[in-house]
Amino acid sequence: MLNPEINPIQLAHEPAAADAIADTAAWCDLSKAKGVLITVLHYRGGDTDLVLHVHEGAAASGTTAITAAFPIWYASDALTDPTLVRQADAASFTIDTGLHTGSQVVQFYIEAGILSAGCRYVQLGTSGGHASSIASITYELVGTRYQNNEAL
Repeated sequence: MLNPEINPIQLAHEPAAADAIADTAAWCDLSKAKGVLITVLHYRGGDTDLVLHVHEGAAASGTTAITAAFPIWYASDALTDPTLVRQADAASFTIDTGLHTGSQVVQFYIEAGILSAGCRYVQLGTSGGHASSIASITYELVGTRYQNNEAL
């Protein structure tokens, strides 16, 4: 069951020019969750590919890319057919704006267990993108766990 108490949604980056997002998305803390579903909404305005990757960190900073492959889903023209199609697991994804000219949706599922030892934060990073293309990013925590109020 989807429930905002166990699957809270966090705005990672407001809608912005795709070339301006770079590594400025918010960080997401996975210390109390099983994982995170990262959703990127992209509307093509110009033909410059947008490369998506995920950073990990022990703190909410840095640009260390996750090297482990993770599940990816993609809808190449989300306005006419919103069906998300499973892609090959990978550590990044490129939206080919020459091939797909409408609105795209990309989802990554990052399981907390794939993060390097000591890391608990993730951040979506991008490179490329076009100034007239628009993208936005959300994080949906999966299996959020609340800690007991007693001191450990």
